[in-house]
Amino acid sequence: MLKGILVGIFILSLIVFSAILIYQLYPSDPLKLYLKELPQDNPSTIYYGDTPVFMENLRFNHNNISYFIEPSCSVPRKSRMKEAFGIFQSEVEIITFHEAMSKEADIHIGCSDDYIDLGENLFAAGEGGPSRIINTSDFKTIEKGKIALFKESKCEYPVVELHEILHVFGFDHIDNKKSIMNPTAICSQRITEDMVNLLKTLYSIEPLSDIKIRNISAIKKGRYLDFNITVSNEGLIGIDIINLTISTKGKEIEVIPLEDIGIGYIRTLQAKNILLPSRNINTIEFVIDKEGSVRELNEENNFGQMLLNPSGN
Repeated sequence: MLKGILVGIFILSLIVFSAILIYQLYPSDPLKLYLKELPQDNPSTIYYGDTPVFMENLRFNHNNISYFIEPSCSVPRKSRMKEAFGIFQSEVEIITFHEAMSKEADIHIGCSDDYIDLGENLFAAGEGGPSRIINTSDFKTIEKGKIALFKESKCEYPVVELHEILHVFGFDHIDNKKSIMNPTAICSQRITEDMVNLLKTLYSIEPLSDIKIRNISAIKKGRYLDFNITVSNEGLIGIDIINLTISTKGKEIEVIPLEDIGIGYIRTLQAKNILLPSRNINTIEFVIDKEGSVRELNEENNFGQMLLNPSGN
């Protein structure tokens, strides 16, 4: 009799346990989760001075810039170009230059005996500017710059050469005739203080990556989670590996390594049937680099929260 009762209790317990297990693991109808507002970027305030620029936050992602001068350039032109780099380096201080023997250098310099007639007895003694830029929401990273020198300058001071170098660094023309960025070369023109201050400010920013969560969408099916997440690198350098941690109320659910993300690249990760601790999960957090092992320009844009109830209750 007692044995029969115990067997019955065991079978009933097994049935109840199985029912609970089936209930927990059986997918239900999909329920949409709603994205709580993502943290906003806090761009640094930079004073740009009087000299206009092609675009804001334009810079190389390193401070030691290489240059290559074409062999066809005459010895005097090479000498003046090197002198210009030396003057720039001396005045700005935070940026240095070194000569490279390859066209893959950061700045490529060529020379020609041709000149560009601008009319009214004016001609262009040179041309310069960024030739390849990676555009992100925070920075515009110069990958390559190019300078073409057309005509020997009559000035002892390398006005033309400095003018073109500063074009590479993003400075545009200005009406101030005392400024080296005036479109008409005058031998007394010099780099202005506002330009030096801007370069020092921009290049004092440590070149780091900045992985940003751009968007998340997710649905929950009982204890299973499907999601899409889009992240981008808005920083100045690429990143080899970084983790995405999925959690609920501080309890870790899963850690997914993300592949390398270059500057300006966007990566979308899709995952299905991530097992949740319980069916009664109403909040899911997505965090990039939870332990903070990777230093970034902005670590406030690495968090996203999904809510089952859009009101947050």
